[in-house]
Amino acid sequence: MIREIANYLNEYDDDGDGRWLPATPELIEKILRDPNHRRLLGMEETTPSAEAEVPFETRKTISAIGQRGHVVLSYPGVPDRELDLANTFHAGIGDPATVGNDCHVILNPKRMDEKCIAHVIADVFLEWLHCEMRQKASIYDIR
Repeated sequence: MIREIANYLNEYDDDGDGRWLPATPELIEKILRDPNHRRLLGMEETTPSAEAEVPFETRKTISAIGQRGHVVLSYPGVPDRELDLANTFHAGIGDPATVGNDCHVILNPKRMDEKCIAHVIADVFLEWLHCEMRQKASIYDIR
């Protein structure tokens, strides 16, 4: 799904200049393990030396990719509060009762054609991105 959202944004987000990146689990794992990729994101060159460090390093890697900007990512099992990401749009896919209420939009795949989900998320995101109220709030850092 994140590839489809990134592709849609690359096509329709004029301000994005085709820079939207789908941060797939494979890409996150590659960056996690490759010192050269980590260095490009301004991360430490060390890789996890013990199994216990893997979740922490994964969260750091997801945060570093997200801070890059123009990234579509989905990493189930990693709570948003554990990531260092500000000004992030959240979309939930699934039963609204189980997705949670920290999303900007929640889509129930039982109620719509699965082919439409990525486009709906991307369209709602673009509306959110260009919303005058949100832009003014971010200037003054209102929380």
